[in-house]
Amino acid sequence: MTAIDLDPTTIARFGRDPGWARGSVWPLKLLIRGGAELDGYVRRRCAKAVLDVDEQAAALADALADGTVDMAQFRAALDRGVPADAPAALRDFFATVEAPPAWLDPDTLARGARVCLRGGRTAMDVLSTGSLMNGYRSSATTRQLVATGRLVGDGTGRRVAETVRWWYECMLPGGLDRDGRGWQLTVHVRLMHALVNRHLAASEGWDPREWGSPINQADQAATLALFSTTFLLQIRMLGRVVPPADGRDVMHLWRYVGWLMGVRDEWLPTDENTGRRYFYQLARFAPGPDADSRVLADALQRYWGAMNYRRLQGTTRRLNRSRLLGVQTYFSGRSGVRELGLPPTMPWYVPAAVAVNVVTSAAAAVSVRAERLEYESGRRYVRDWLARNEAR
Repeated sequence: MTAIDLDPTTIARFGRDPGWARGSVWPLKLLIRGGAELDGYVRRRCAKAVLDVDEQAAALADALADGTVDMAQFRAALDRGVPADAPAALRDFFATVEAPPAWLDPDTLARGARVCLRGGRTAMDVLSTGSLMNGYRSSATTRQLVATGRLVGDGTGRRVAETVRWWYECMLPGGLDRDGRGWQLTVHVRLMHALVNRHLAASEGWDPREWGSPINQADQAATLALFSTTFLLQIRMLGRVVPPADGRDVMHLWRYVGWLMGVRDEWLPTDENTGRRYFYQLARFAPGPDADSRVLADALQRYWGAMNYRRLQGTTRRLNRSRLLGVQTYFSGRSGVRELGLPPTMPWYVPAAVAVNVVTSAAAAVSVRAERLEYESGRRYVRDWLARNEAR
């Protein structure tokens, strides 16, 4: 896929809804030390990211399109390594992802993963609401998701389960090692993004003057922030005690996941404060919600009421939908859920979640035994959720 020759600041979606963008992220600015400038340099940097794509994966997608490489070769390389006689495009791509960045620290990675898995139900709630649903509040990626059929209609449950599986595999011990399933799933998703980007960019319905590149660095960096920067803020809002050191570990974990996913170093924050600044700056130029946002939001909230449980299925499904709509209202406010076509819901579950989380996470912060028990409980919760909800 060749670069798009446009002045990035003229792309219609960029800065299209300044009032909405300002209102959607103004509280975040209060948490950023040193300010979050929106000067000409920042504006152009954010605009350029709407055009920039993952060039290494794009080159492999081009090779797949022209038949130089086939998917069987990619899957074999993913599972067993790249043979010496493999096509150059395949060798080059894997040479990139198999050489860990100099800053990667395996111990920090492992600690960050434990922090995430210790969250258990709370982590899963934030992934469903703050990470997925909040992502639909901007139309930056909704066209792409609807166009590819992801997270729409009957496929919603399968796609959500795939996302949870990917997240879980990345968090397991060794999951982000070269032969770990989390590493392999992340690299596979990276190529899928490049293939979707190539397909949509070539379609008649995609206008780069309106939307930039379909899957671009700005949207990838913002999505990464939903799983790292805002994830940490929101589990704290639900009462979890996350000391600064644990926050740094989680940011290091997602810095590496973002690197594997093809996000450029310039958009990979090293700490929470930098992550908040980057997300705030990108969000200030993001477009507001559209009809596709509401289609996606409706599909997800319906799925909240269709998850599988071992007992009292009907009652538990209704309670779960109400519970998560309340959490979403707590995070986004009444106007934030209304703009997605969702009913504002009393966050009745939040006080109980805060009470439990404060006690358990505070104990885990000071006791090795409590940390181990919370980790095993959180890991078991996610594993059991997957056992009930993954397609068979």
